[in-house]
Amino acid sequence: MARNTVIRILHSFCIPVAIAFCCCSGAAAGPAPEPPNLQQNLSSQHSHEEETAKIRKHHLKRLEDRLTIEPSILQESCRYESDISTRPPLKRVALTFDDGPEPGQTEFILEILKKHGITAAFFMIGQKAQQHPELVEKVRAANHQVIGNHSWDHPNFHEISTSAQAEQVLRNELLLANDLKPKLFRYPYGNSSCETNKLVHSLGYKIVGWHIDSCDWAFEKTGSVDIKEAISCGVLPQYHNDYVGHVVSAARARNGGIILMHEIHPNTIMKLEEIITQLQAEGFAFGTILDEDFQQSMR
Repeated sequence: MARNTVIRILHSFCIPVAIAFCCCSGAAAGPAPEPPNLQQNLSSQHSHEEETAKIRKHHLKRLEDRLTIEPSILQESCRYESDISTRPPLKRVALTFDDGPEPGQTEFILEILKKHGITAAFFMIGQKAQQHPELVEKVRAANHQVIGNHSWDHPNFHEISTSAQAEQVLRNELLLANDLKPKLFRYPYGNSSCETNKLVHSLGYKIVGWHIDSCDWAFEKTGSVDIKEAISCGVLPQYHNDYVGHVVSAARARNGGIILMHEIHPNTIMKLEEIITQLQAEGFAFGTILDEDFQQSMR
């Protein structure tokens, strides 16, 4: 793709967003209480770092595809349908958490949600739910939290066969059948396929994407994003070192929406309460993806 074309695409994305952001600033909030032994509670630090690397890889591949492949071709192959293009309900946001349950993290998130009277959706990996049934029970019992299907062990659906994709969906469903009410599905890495779209719809699922990608994985270690990650995540320059600022400004730009976060990133999850209080200070109301006004945002 010619350099001028790439620049034009990036400008078409960044300039309108920048205009929406430039006149607003968030209110400061106190830090969230730190759960004990947060890092030690991770299932595996090595696997956590590996998963972060995978998220980064797939995120940048998505950016590359969108800059080099015609939109009509991407649409025909159903590759990236998780970024929601429809308008969210005005000044309403819904929190969603992927890749759990995660010891230490899940309990901490539930504590913050309870403190603020918020209901969220937890898209669980079947393999981890099998390993930590007590955490599934805690989510189930905590103020009507929503549990969704996030595959069995979180592969990239663009790299596995159609039959393997089906097995990922069905194996998770077999384990969490009693909790999938209603039946909601989210693709690992947001990488969708036409075949699995058809399958999950035939099983009565709705596919849940997001309006706002928190890009917690990108901010996780240093609190900063590099230029490629910033472009792929839509992080404006003034927020390259400000995770909370990025999430709040992205909500401001969309006037609300479904927010994507991940349970596996402890440093950024520590900012959850600050994100909540800043969004509330700017007049956003928290709902759930089950609310009627969020239904048009799901496929």
